[in-house]
Amino acid sequence: MTSLPADAYDLATLLAAWEESLHAISELGKRLTPEQWRAPTECPGWDCGDIVRHTSWIEAFLGGRSDPEHLVEWDERPHVVNDFGRMTETGVDLRRPLDQAAACEELDGLIDVRLSQLMRLDPFTLDSEVTGLFGRPVPVRSLLRVRLLDAWTHEQDVRRATGLPANLASLPATVAAAQLASTLPFVLSRNVEAPVGTTMRLTVTGPIAFERWAGVDDEGRGVEIDDLGRPDTATIALTTDWETYARLGAGRLDVTDPAVLARCELSADPAVPEAAELADRIPEALAITP
Repeated sequence: MTSLPADAYDLATLLAAWEESLHAISELGKRLTPEQWRAPTECPGWDCGDIVRHTSWIEAFLGGRSDPEHLVEWDERPHVVNDFGRMTETGVDLRRPLDQAAACEELDGLIDVRLSQLMRLDPFTLDSEVTGLFGRPVPVRSLLRVRLLDAWTHEQDVRRATGLPANLASLPATVAAAQLASTLPFVLSRNVEAPVGTTMRLTVTGPIAFERWAGVDDEGRGVEIDDLGRPDTATIALTTDWETYARLGAGRLDVTDPAVLARCELSADPAVPEAAELADRIPEALAITP
């Protein structure tokens, strides 16, 4: 079993992966037929064009651009159920009058603007502070991790919606995998709600393959478990392929669908009475995107 590269989070890698993932969305958008542009995605209420519009809205917001006031007909958008959804939907809906070429052109321009803004930071390090998604300062490290995962995930949304092959082994895919894997302690302690002492092994196969362990410490916090601290047997475990893991992490799959569950090999330590129940929670618990 291979490990994720140790440099997955260095500044050069994060910056390159983020830029590549944004350009991938723009280039896909330009090549789509009008029918593909309007094809519905796994994001409720959004077609492929909306993915491009959404990406532009986020980068415009992070770049300090203010959109004009815009009123959304919320009765026509029943998929929007919370304040975060209303915020993101407004940026998308404002851009729906843009045709395909104009929407992609806006994103191209914003990629250049955002790259220039970041490169002008002095100092420009992983710890330099920039505006985050909720308007609060965050380290460059955190912003690029989150944006990269979001952009790469949306690229796959467009590919699936239009029948194009998934882009599962690129640099952005590798960094996205590292970001998803880093959430395993949170998933175990907060989403699975595992008790103190629980351990979990995640095994991912395919073009990006790795194994990660997490546990719940004496204070109920999720923690990573390194090679030296791993027990002989995990309390619960999941083995799945990379694409399924990525889609579960993004909340793109129906975890009640037997076909989805067939791609998730779950196991539980028979010596732990509640382990089987905890293992059954894993597929749903992996979703960490808003």
